[in-house]
Amino acid sequence: MIKPTLAVIGSGIAGLSAAWLLKDQYQVTLFERHAAPGMGAYAVDVGNNGNKVEIDIPLRVITAGYYHELFKLYQTLGVEIERTDHAGAFFTHTGGDIFHYKNYHVGQRSFSFLNSPKRLSRTNLMLGMAALKFFYEIKKINLALMNELTFGEFLLEYPYAKPTFVDQVLLPMLSTICTCDYDSIKQYPANIILGYLACGVTDKGVWKATHGVADIVARMTQDYAIKTHSNIAHISHTDDGVNLKLVTGEHYSFDHVVIATQPQHASNMIAEAEPELADHLKQIKFATSEMVVHRDNSIYPRPWQELSPVCYSVDKDQQRPMATVCLNKSMPSVKNCLPVFQTWNPTTVIKPEKTLARVTFERPVMSFETLRHIQKIQASMYKADNRIWFCGSYLGGGIPLLEAGVRSSLYVANKLGVTTPW
Repeated sequence: MIKPTLAVIGSGIAGLSAAWLLKDQYQVTLFERHAAPGMGAYAVDVGNNGNKVEIDIPLRVITAGYYHELFKLYQTLGVEIERTDHAGAFFTHTGGDIFHYKNYHVGQRSFSFLNSPKRLSRTNLMLGMAALKFFYEIKKINLALMNELTFGEFLLEYPYAKPTFVDQVLLPMLSTICTCDYDSIKQYPANIILGYLACGVTDKGVWKATHGVADIVARMTQDYAIKTHSNIAHISHTDDGVNLKLVTGEHYSFDHVVIATQPQHASNMIAEAEPELADHLKQIKFATSEMVVHRDNSIYPRPWQELSPVCYSVDKDQQRPMATVCLNKSMPSVKNCLPVFQTWNPTTVIKPEKTLARVTFERPVMSFETLRHIQKIQASMYKADNRIWFCGSYLGGGIPLLEAGVRSSLYVANKLGVTTPW
């Protein structure tokens, strides 16, 4: 039997998942504008003495309580995972101590405790108690009752959201996770952020793929065609399918197309064929971030050996913290490498001679306005004769992270007749 043809555009986790899920029932071709599948486009070797150790940029870390579908996907693929440590040390931008904790692991569970030269200071104890109370009480909230509140409105109403804890610990942490500024975090629908905070990340710990993204990509790019250096100019309807035109002028015809790019790129591709839908895609806001992998320990307020793996530099006059992960302390696979760090939103100069890689990336940010546009995009896929499909972290519900990307690809695969394999 001849399989129907299907193109997947973009090879982040959503595109790779869609291609992998659909390859048995469709003749799949994956289009990627970079030289290699996109999920693995940004990585750097931080090893030494001839020992290759690749680090993903940004780090892809996950927790079992939130990344349900991704964990099942990894298990189905045979991807090994290892525990990482992302305990935090919070400082003012001038180096003043705010809050410092470490994690202790017992089996599959993780426990946090104060760890600082000032661990018994009044401020550290107060913030520690505020954190414990906040994360304990947050699990009791009925998320269905939060459907109309922004996270900022929730914080103003919630009795356990102490302002000092929120401003100096919670918002810097969420800003780093969502890679956006504090105002954007406050505009998130409350149930999205609360769903993440209540998932058990504080006691189930954080994990990563042992062998990095390269291993995942290798397992997910088998048994279908891949065309790299392929930048799509526009997509149009035909009488019996969909036509793709590359910027180089090449044309390809398929029965179905799955667009798994960032929404602003998807908008440009369908602007002529679906102008109204393209406008909804264009209206989805995103935040731009910079990430630097380096060996410059001068950015730390005190010797990095004394601190928890993740160090937050918080300036009350800025909308984002600077967050630096000491990879040697966070990841077992990097433990024996020369000291190496990954900094998001660098607010101090990182010495060029100490820099290993510098990457700029984009991530959608959620708001009630964004959700209204997303509903229109999702509605376009309800049509019985639909041939243009969309997936990506912005369409999977929740924070636009890896889990949402996988969920969105599962939705498309299910609509195209593929049963979830787990």
